[in-house]
Amino acid sequence: MKKRLTTLFALLMIVCGTVKAQDFESATDAVKNMGVGWNLGNTLDANNQTVSDITNDAYWGQQGLDSETCWGQPYTTKDFIQMMKKAGFTAIRVPVTWYNHLDKDGNVNKEWMKRVKEVVDYVISEGLYCILNVHHDTGADSKDANGKLTGYHWIKADADNYTENMDRYVKLWSQIAEEFKDYGQTLLFEAYNEMLDANSCWNYPTFGMDFDADYEKKSLEAVNSYAQSFVSTVRLSGGNNATRNLIVNPYAAASGGVWGNNTHPQDPLEQLVVPTDESKDHLIVEVHSYPDITKGLSSAKSGLDWTFNNLKEKIIDRLNVPLIIGEWGTSNVDNGSDYIDRRETMIGFCDYFVKKAKEYNIATFYWMGLSDGNSRKELVFNQPDLAETITKAYHGDDYKGEYPTKETPSEGVIFEGEQQLEWGTAINLAADLFTNLSSTSTVEITYTEKFDQFTGDEANSYLQFWYNDWSEMIDFIVDGQTISQTLEVNNYYNSVSGTDHVTTFAFDEETFHNFKKKGMLFQGHGILLKKVVLNGVAEEPEPQGGGDSEVFWEGDEMMDWNNGIQLTVPAENFAAHGQDVRLTLQYTIDMNGDSDYNMIQLFYGDWSTNPSFIIDGQTIDKEFRPSDLNGAGNGDACTTTISFSEDVMKMILEKGIVMQGHGLRLNKVILETPSGIKNVLEAKSNDSAIYNLAGQRVKNPTKGIFIKNGKKFVMK
Repeated sequence: MKKRLTTLFALLMIVCGTVKAQDFESATDAVKNMGVGWNLGNTLDANNQTVSDITNDAYWGQQGLDSETCWGQPYTTKDFIQMMKKAGFTAIRVPVTWYNHLDKDGNVNKEWMKRVKEVVDYVISEGLYCILNVHHDTGADSKDANGKLTGYHWIKADADNYTENMDRYVKLWSQIAEEFKDYGQTLLFEAYNEMLDANSCWNYPTFGMDFDADYEKKSLEAVNSYAQSFVSTVRLSGGNNATRNLIVNPYAAASGGVWGNNTHPQDPLEQLVVPTDESKDHLIVEVHSYPDITKGLSSAKSGLDWTFNNLKEKIIDRLNVPLIIGEWGTSNVDNGSDYIDRRETMIGFCDYFVKKAKEYNIATFYWMGLSDGNSRKELVFNQPDLAETITKAYHGDDYKGEYPTKETPSEGVIFEGEQQLEWGTAINLAADLFTNLSSTSTVEITYTEKFDQFTGDEANSYLQFWYNDWSEMIDFIVDGQTISQTLEVNNYYNSVSGTDHVTTFAFDEETFHNFKKKGMLFQGHGILLKKVVLNGVAEEPEPQGGGDSEVFWEGDEMMDWNNGIQLTVPAENFAAHGQDVRLTLQYTIDMNGDSDYNMIQLFYGDWSTNPSFIIDGQTIDKEFRPSDLNGAGNGDACTTTISFSEDVMKMILEKGIVMQGHGLRLNKVILETPSGIKNVLEAKSNDSAIYNLAGQRVKNPTKGIFIKNGKKFVMK
């Protein structure tokens, strides 16, 4: 009865219009409930400047609704947000850039606000938390090769900038707050993204310059001033904004650090001041983190341990506020090289990052990736294993998310129609098209030469391939013949304008590997394009051994006696894998230059003596020459797995191992506990030669396990 009366009273209050703002959950509860998030990056935050002079009124409102796709991402749909939810993400950060949709008086374009609201509604309607921010209005200015300003960000960690722009900033947040003031507690506002000083210095003010303590102090105070203006403005707007959870960032959204004797990376954390807020327990601090994982998983984990402890001390405990990591990934997350070149380390890093953050009650928002470019439009993941790793790291290994992927087509039509190719008119094949394809895949182009409208030297037909970033023109293969950069079609075929062609283009392994990171485009002249087909051949999965493994180190470092890499694997890393641990080395023979031989040597970690070791049942003293052991030649990629006797392992568990070498490039070092058949030796050669497990070349294999092009196969 009492409950019924309470309900009736609440209904009467709503009818009378006197219900006060909702009493939202605390910031601590919000961070806990956000869980595991993702950034809808390079969409509503995408922007292009044609005017970079902020004193010119034309700086403001430079773009229309087309800005959403100007960085190559497709138009965001509700179906895509639903896909992210089904994968297990419980929060979406929606970065938004505003300057290109403001008039000179600071008014937000109504159609732009409507589109932002539409995307926010996609997120909120799915029951997900949503963070809405002011994004590339902050950031690093850019200049061309002549020093001319090509990109300017109007919000800066600078006292004069704050004075000049405070009114515009307050007006912007007043409009955003008014538009969303009736939204519930799953919508949070973030004051600004990565605010930098007047010199566009990352990490801390004057980074990369002569340190200036007074300048730094004023820059960091400007950040605190912007944060306070944000909080005061939102609270003043009333409605649910009175208790909405709000987010502020330190300078550059920096996550701190100590670099040798340089402690200044800690300054943005130590000098951040939590804004005064009339609403208690509704403020959150956000930082960003992009560690380097090229030194291996163990090094990355150690770095994360330090970072999370430091964030707890400098932010959570000192300021008594909860923390989120609003962007995270690796130092190479934007170009995709960590995912392509060091997949195992990337997977292990992401798993550890999310689990470690959860231990500290920190919510995480992965930066972009996972589903990128055309994949978003097709509602698939181009990095499904990474998406699964991140969500399972938070929800648990038994979590059953959905991770739809693009099926590798035997014939994928990229373009069909008619388009005249002239210099600068390019066909783009995004990187995600190549993610799961092997280097034996080809591009088939159907076209007609059409150059009779030109005269002189222009009366010819050409085709060129480039990486998507236009960084490099690419060599390719036609009919088994390597073509350097440009196919002169009419000369190659001895043809005339009007001739039809179907040409299949192949690429070497290194080039195709780069397509996975950069994508590919082609352009031409005197060509009427009719069809482009990507003949995709699925990449063979790596053999799975079934045991525990750790990528200790990954990179591309030369081994030579003079100044090459000397790598130490500590005793504790061996101990973590047990007595039967094996050491797997992946390397490329490189005897160019002064090297006329190749060699790998092992020492105990104290350099006291050389241990013996075992490769494919053969005991070897202190060193071996890979070219002698497995018949590999210069340029070949090899994998050698090393085990140790019981007596040697006892010493390794005390001292660890040091390795050095000559005439090689080291690519990866793996510690693994064997289970089932393992690759004890793998010689990867481009000549399709076949080897047995002892590394001996076999011309006519019969029964057994053999290796061809770095892959095991079984002859029955």
